[in-house]
Amino acid sequence: MNVEHAMRVANHARAAYVAPAHQYPLSVTMSASRRIELLTWAARNGAWIVEDDYDSEFRFSGNPIASLQGRDMDGRVIYVGTLCKVVFPTLRLGFAVIPEDLVGAFLDIRNASDICTSVLHQMVMTDFIREGHFSRHIKRMRAAYMERHKAMVASIQDQADRVLEVVGDRAGLYVMALLPAGIDDLELAEAAKQMGIPVRASSQCYVSPPERGGLLMGYAHTDVRDIPAKVNALKTLIHARMPKH
Repeated sequence: MNVEHAMRVANHARAAYVAPAHQYPLSVTMSASRRIELLTWAARNGAWIVEDDYDSEFRFSGNPIASLQGRDMDGRVIYVGTLCKVVFPTLRLGFAVIPEDLVGAFLDIRNASDICTSVLHQMVMTDFIREGHFSRHIKRMRAAYMERHKAMVASIQDQADRVLEVVGDRAGLYVMALLPAGIDDLELAEAAKQMGIPVRASSQCYVSPPERGGLLMGYAHTDVRDIPAKVNALKTLIHARMPKH
């Protein structure tokens, strides 16, 4: 988020929703200066920041990034996350760390809107965390995903750097790569899926069509040995759609 621009065009905003550790889909991380700007804006205007930290556990280079909530001295940050990405998808548990003066309001809303979250799942997950299994699980999965991540980026750079431009490659469970201008990423993604290569067109994430389309290339469920072949197949599909001169 360009905080200065946001304050200029929406100076009466009451809240900002951000994913500072890893923005989707471009995978960028919010700079320290912009984090301070955002916290200052919230404190000055009595506004709220909703910090979605959905996969910050999987950062593969540089030092760990401190959360906005950890820097918040004015009680303006509502920190939310999910366990379905870091444990397994069918564990439909999320969590929120909220300012103390909002606890009552959040409990009222929770009780009025949804009280069906499995108590058993919550109790098991609590024990899983308290006994240290969760930390060991994150450490093990970070190593596994880092290996796949490096293999994906290396395969693109070795085989397809002329048709796939990697952006924001430091975190997350996918690699974002821009396509050459003029390539229809929606059509390409559909063709890739027909070949058993699940990718998503980045243009689906835009309000207006972007100048260049791209692909969100997930690797969490891919055997590291299969990654080079999948990248090579994507390169072939892209070359077939390049303008003929």
